[in-house]
Parts: sequence; C-alpha cells; structure tokens
Amino acid sequence: MGKSLNVFFHDKHVGTLAEMPDKRIAFQYSKDWLSNGFSISPLSLPLRDEVFVPPQKSLDIFHGLYGVFSDSLPDSWGELLLNRYLASKGIDVSTLSILDRLAYVGASGMGALEYRPAEKSDFDPNKNNLDFDALSMECSAILSSKDSDQLHLLYELAGPSGGARPKLLLNENGTDYIVKFPANTDPSISGKREYDYSICAKKCGINMTKTSLIPSKICKGYFKTERFDRQKGSKIHSLTMAGLLETDFRHPTCDYSTYMKAIDIITKGNKEDKEQMFKIMCFNVMTHNLDDHTKNFSFIYTEKKGWRLAPGYDLTYSTTYYGEQTTSVNGKGKNITDSDMISVGTNTGLPKTFCEKTIQDIKKETASLKGYLSLQNDAKKRHVSWQERVKEIEENGIKENYNDFKTKDEVSAKYTATQNATLNKKISKSDPNLSGT
Repeated sequence: MGKSLNVFFHDKHVGTLAEMPDKRIAFQYSKDWLSNGFSISPLSLPLRDEVFVPPQKSLDIFHGLYGVFSDSLPDSWGELLLNRYLASKGIDVSTLSILDRLAYVGASGMGALEYRPAEKSDFDPNKNNLDFDALSMECSAILSSKDSDQLHLLYELAGPSGGARPKLLLNENGTDYIVKFPANTDPSISGKREYDYSICAKKCGINMTKTSLIPSKICKGYFKTERFDRQKGSKIHSLTMAGLLETDFRHPTCDYSTYMKAIDIITKGNKEDKEQMFKIMCFNVMTHNLDDHTKNFSFIYTEKKGWRLAPGYDLTYSTTYYGEQTTSVNGKGKNITDSDMISVGTNTGLPKTFCEKTIQDIKKETASLKGYLSLQNDAKKRHVSWQERVKEIEENGIKENYNDFKTKDEVSAKYTATQNATLNKKISKSDPNLSGT
C-alpha cells in the first residue's frame, strides 16, 4: 500500500484510507469505531472488522474512492477553484493524488467527515460585509478562465463546495449558509427563480431549510439557503444518494422507485421520508427540474434519529441535453403521467389516496411558477447546427470572429449565453417582476 489518510468524525477516529497499487483506495474501520460507532455508508461499509476495497468501477466514478468519501470532495466549481488556487501557489495539480485532495479538504468538507493529516487550508466562512455583486462578477471571470485578484477570497469562502454553479459557504451568527451565484450560461433571474421555487416547494409540503434572497444591483438577487449538514454549530454526517448507491451522478442511472427502496432500507421504512420523496418527485416532474441526479438527494445521520432523508435542495428549473428527467419515474424519463407517479408511490406502500391528493395539491401550488415555465418553453428551439449558432451570435451583436472559435464547445457556450440574454429581454417585457435588472 502507498499513501494513507485517517478519517475522523467529531474528533473520533473512524478509520484509515490507504492507496492500493492500482490507485483504488481501501478503507478499514478503527477498533474504537467498531465498538462505539456507526456504519458511515450502510450498503458499502457495514460495521465490520475487515479491509474494504471499492469495485474497479470506482476509478471511473469516484477516483478510486468509496462514494461516502467522494462526497467530501469538491466537484466542478469547487474543483476549478481549488486547482486555480493551488496553481497560484506554484503547486502542480497534476501531481496530486486523490488522497492529497482529501487532505486539502481536511476539516472543511461537506458533511462531518474530516481527514488527517490535513494540508493547510485557508477556508474561512466567517466573513462580514461582503459585496455579493463584486464576488459574482469575480466568479464569472474565473469561469471564463480569466485572472481574478479575488481568487484567495473566493477560495476562503467556497471551500470544498460542490455543484456546477459558483457558491460560497458562510457562517452568520453561528448559522451556516450556502449562497449561489449564476454560472455564465444562466439567465440573470436564476437566483430569484430558485428562491421562488423553494417557497413553492415548502407550500407543497416539502421539507427544506430556511431560504432567502440576497439583494443585488445587477440581477434579481442571489439564492441563500441554510445548510442541513450543520446544526447549532455541530457537523452532521451526510451521504448523497450517489455515495450510498455508488452510482455515477453524471449519467441517468436510477428510478425514483430505487430511491424509495433505499429509504426503506436506510431509514427502516420511515413513512414520512417516503412521503417526502414522493412529493419531491412530483414537484420535479411538474416544474421541469430535469437535473434530478443522484447527488441532489441525501441522507443525514444523527445519534437521536439514525438515518433520515435530508431536506430537499437544488429544487429549481433545470434541463438536460437529452431533454428527460435524469431520475426516471416508473421507468420513463419523459411523457410522465399521474399514473406513473402513483405507481412509484403505491409500489412502495404509500396509499393511493395519498398519492392522488398529493399530485393534485402540488399541481395547484406549482401553478404559481407557470411564468418561469412558459418563458423557458418559449425559448426552446429546434436543433441548431453550430454554423447557424455562429451566425446568430453575430446577429446579436457579439463581435467575435468566426475563426476565433476553436471548438464547437466554445460556439455552444457562447450561443447559450446569447440565448439567455435574449430570454432576459423577453422576461423583462412580459413580467418585470421576473426580470434581471
């Protein structure tokens, strides 16, 4: 075995990670944890005295880790920020192993697991009087591969945050929050839209943490939500559905019926959690939240309640390149009917009357979001070739020369930005309350 790293929970030694010759990362619980702890990943790492070795597929999905440890790592935005930050310190990120990256996470990861010995981290969520508009523009610069003189501050605030969109982790008066900024391809209403979605979701009976909207002078605001993995200053162990099931969140791999079975196993058949998952499924289908992948659902563990479904999160308008739900409903990714949703519910033991009433209640509540849905539907177009996209970009006054685009991906990114600018204009004309500035 090569490098190793120790895993801790509330200063208690959980176990040890060790790199194998083929780069997979083995894990073994400590003796004390076997006597007094709990399984940190019930399906993959039962509380047993043995060396656990992840399957070969983990190298492609989780860099050789078990899913529960991969959950601690940043992805997309957080990884980009870490790489840029380390490069600014003269560190060659290509030389870092996955255990090195966990060492940089140290004690600042999502959830409650900590890794020692940790590399020095500048993560500090205790900042005051922040200019969120300025930070948003700095995030946009980094996403555009430009230099930023606020890189160190962004790294201090972002830590190991996951997801594709820029975000900051803040602690205000002892309460921990996540603040999201729009990505370069997002319309400027994205923050307000997610906030409005959260209010609607709560009215649908979906359990969510406290949400709010931070005012802005350049858009309709930034979405802010309380973290469910922090309670009264204490870290809560969390596990995404991707981590639990050891599945690749980047691709469609599950059905909501799978989630229901997972809830049955992990929470010992908790009825309230199954009802919550049913409500989230209906909400996602009815509000065009297609990006409902396996990292957008989590479980949390507390000594008092054991394993429970985490509050809902990332409930907002989203799409996928294939135009279907990432998590299927009764085996279907599109053209999903009430009967499909009812089947998922009744097959897991929920009464048919509950399923039918829930669907009707959520239909009634989500009607308040029709402004967002109709505008997005109007913006959809037929398939456009990349040559046509260049032409439309030029017609919209963006002066890049055709020859400046080196790849089709660059064209697609610029085309998306153009489409969102057009969408913002349409939103402003149709409903000023939904518009950006």
